[in-house]
Amino acid sequence: MLLKLNMKKKIVFLDRSTFPKNCLLPKIEFNHSWKTYNFTKNSDVSKRIRNANIIITNKIELNKSNLVHAKKLELIAITATGTNIIDLDYCKKNNISVCNLIDYASISVSEHVLTLMLTLSKNIKGLENDINNKLWQKRKVFALLSREINDLYGKTMGIIGKGSIGLKVGRLTKAFGMNTKFFSVRNYKKNDFKKFISSLDYLSIHCPLNSSTQDLITMKELRIMKKNLILINTARGGIVNEIDLTKALKRKIIAGAGIDVTSKEPPHSSHAYYSILNKSNFIWTPHTAWASRETLQKAINQLIENINSFYKGKKRNIV
Repeated sequence: MLLKLNMKKKIVFLDRSTFPKNCLLPKIEFNHSWKTYNFTKNSDVSKRIRNANIIITNKIELNKSNLVHAKKLELIAITATGTNIIDLDYCKKNNISVCNLIDYASISVSEHVLTLMLTLSKNIKGLENDINNKLWQKRKVFALLSREINDLYGKTMGIIGKGSIGLKVGRLTKAFGMNTKFFSVRNYKKNDFKKFISSLDYLSIHCPLNSSTQDLITMKELRIMKKNLILINTARGGIVNEIDLTKALKRKIIAGAGIDVTSKEPPHSSHAYYSILNKSNFIWTPHTAWASRETLQKAINQLIENINSFYKGKKRNIV
């Protein structure tokens, strides 16, 4: 049954600046008004959503304290997959639907993962520094063999999470001739996890952040890993304890890390990762693994499709 659309639906986008301006918004197929904010401070959320029927958000938190003011709210449309910014219990109790994006960034993120793995394995960052420091010019032979370089072929790849991104990463690593293993946090058992991480040369994280995965990897887990292990995290910052990872890289407990996410974004200037940013075994990107031009447009298209479908009575991607 089609939802009643005789009244104009008020749409509020709380953080439009999470997408570049060149992302085109497809047509909303019902009577509506649209209010866009580039960013919304927590103190302004309640006021801006007060009369909204539909809220669009990427990273602006919606909880009981601000949602209680949105008496006309029918739908929250998240422009991402993660739902940890939404008070889902409150929404369920108050008949507010929540939809998210699914399987839209697997290509972009998986390519980013392989980029980090290859850059670290081939020691690109360190070799570039050596060229900049004129070490190559001092050599008498043709090649500068100043740093260890490793192949992916034949190595063991561990992937935490078997969603669309984890599976895509798995297909790519198998194409490189890697022995690829998966671990599901839904069936987490401490001894099984210890055994899993102790056997790997590479580890890539692709699970959600929740109470079960917060600090999934701390110094205890890092010490279990092989010294040659390279850790990749493009999921959520809080899954890996950032202080412990920094210490592990400084002490050479593991070989390297490629990080795209932090527990607070943007990070404070005092964040631990700044102390290792110049190290050749560490790469830090600013939560851009998902942000290829193609994926950004795909995300916006799916967002509008979710909203249009909801008001046609054909709910999709409802959490």
